[in-house]
Formats: sequence, structure tokens, C-alpha cells
Amino acid sequence: MSKFLTPKVSRVAAGLAVLSAFSVAPVAAQAAETSLAGTLSAGSLSDPAPIITPFSATLSGLTQTVHTAVGAWSVTDATGSNAGYSLTVAATAPTVAGSASGAGTGGSITLTPTTASAASGNPTTTGPVATSAQVLGTTAATVDNAIAGTGQGEWDFAADSGETKSLAVVIPGNASAGSYQSTLTFTSAPPVA
Repeated sequence: MSKFLTPKVSRVAAGLAVLSAFSVAPVAAQAAETSLAGTLSAGSLSDPAPIITPFSATLSGLTQTVHTAVGAWSVTDATGSNAGYSLTVAATAPTVAGSASGAGTGGSITLTPTTASAASGNPTTTGPVATSAQVLGTTAATVDNAIAGTGQGEWDFAADSGETKSLAVVIPGNASAGSYQSTLTFTSAPPVA
């Protein structure tokens, strides 16, 4: 044994060697697991009807078409079913001054559906698809359709603006003067395959 390595120095050197070995050895990761659980309740499928701008026309004795604007509206599928849906619109027979005969013969109401865009915060990429122009009557006509696997979340339909008017009203040449009235009912239904 060297004169520099006394028993006390040997013990200190051995202790430092052991500590050095632990400082370079990898530390085993410690993990604990817990479970996060919750309940997601189904919401609803809502489709509030848009506001439709009143129109005016001067009777001329000839059949004429008057265009009017459809306001902004939206459809929200919060059901969580991913089953899809269709949006339909029906219109009551028009009346003028409360009389069906006052509306004349041969009139019609045609809605040209607009394209939906995802609302802010809706990560879904495929929404309801607009159909072609639909003549509205008492039997509901499909105006937008979201097949199964599409249409989840909120989808917005912009209001008509400028020259764009989604609603065309044909006023027969034999219509009477007075207040024109028809009620449009927007409804959600199962998707059209």
C-alpha cells in the first residue's frame, strides 16, 4: 500500500467511485397511470328556418317572376350518430288576401339551395350538399343532403347578397292584387341515399 493511500483516503476514494457509477448509470423511468372517463350525451339535429325578404310586384296581366332573398341560416348535427340527414322544404299553397283563387293559376315557388360552409370550430370536412333548384309545394323537396358519415357539426348557409336571390316566385297573370302569403317549412329528415 502506498503511503498516500491511507485507510481513510481509500474509503473516501471507494465512496467517490460508487457515487460516480450511479451518476452515469441511466435512471429508470417511473410511470403511473390513471383513467380519464366521461359521458358524451347526444345533442340534437337543428335546422332553423331563414328569414325571407318580403317582395313586391306590380301586376301587369302577364305571368312574371319575382326574385327575393333568403337570409342566413344554419344546420347543426350534434347527434353524434354520424347517420347523415337531408334538409327539406315544403310550401303551403299561396294565397292572396287570404284566398287561394286570388293567387291565380300556374304560379310556383322555386328555391335554389346554396352551398354550406363549416362553421368556425367545426373540424368536419364534408357537409351537406346542395341539390339543384327545387319547385316547392306541399310535398317536401330535398334541398341539401348529408349522406351517412358527413354533415356532423354546424354548417352555415350565407344570406343572399347583391343580385343573388335564391327564391323565385312566379306570379300568374290572373293573380289578384293584395297580400301574397305562403309558409315555407324547413325540416330535417333521413339522408337521401
